[in-house]
Parts: sequence; structure tokens; C-alpha cells
Amino acid sequence: MQDVLPPALSGAARMLRSAYPGGMPATAYRAVLALLSEHVSDRNLTAVMAAVTGKDAAAIFNDIHACASSKQEPCATGAVRRLPEQHGLQAVCAED
Repeated sequence: MQDVLPPALSGAARMLRSAYPGGMPATAYRAVLALLSEHVSDRNLTAVMAAVTGKDAAAIFNDIHACASSKQEPCATGAVRRLPEQHGLQAVCAED
């Protein structure tokens, strides 16, 4: 599948696909949103997550705002952080 994302966002999509080659599990979805929202604008995060998950962009945008207004479990976010870190999260964060 070819990305229709700009080059600045393609790295984030590649990192997530590498971290979740079988698709992003529902149990990781909100924690990934919370993790990446620290580094990526809502609009760009919506585009990346839509490309990676195939979900509707409007639904993702709403999920981003729902995550921002609720507290994430630290252990859940920490567990989800390790996998993207192993697949290049630091490089993606350095691009912003």
C-alpha cells in the first residue's frame, strides 16, 4: 500500500506499520494516540492513523480529543511506548 502522506508523515506511518505488522490492536489504539499526540499535531496524527488503521479520519480526530481529555493509564501508555520505540519512535519524533 502506498502512502498518500507527505514525506514528513510517512516515517511515522512506516514506524507504526513496522511496530504492528498485523495491524494495530484495539488495545493499543488509544495509547498510541496519546503517545503520538505529544509529538504530532492533531491534523497530522489523524492523517497518519487513518493511513495505518484504515479508520475514518473524523472518528480518529474525535478519538484524539477524547484521549486528550481523559487520563491514560501510565502502565498502558508505557507498555505501548516500548514497541514504537523499538521501531524508530525517536527518529519520528526528531522529524517534527
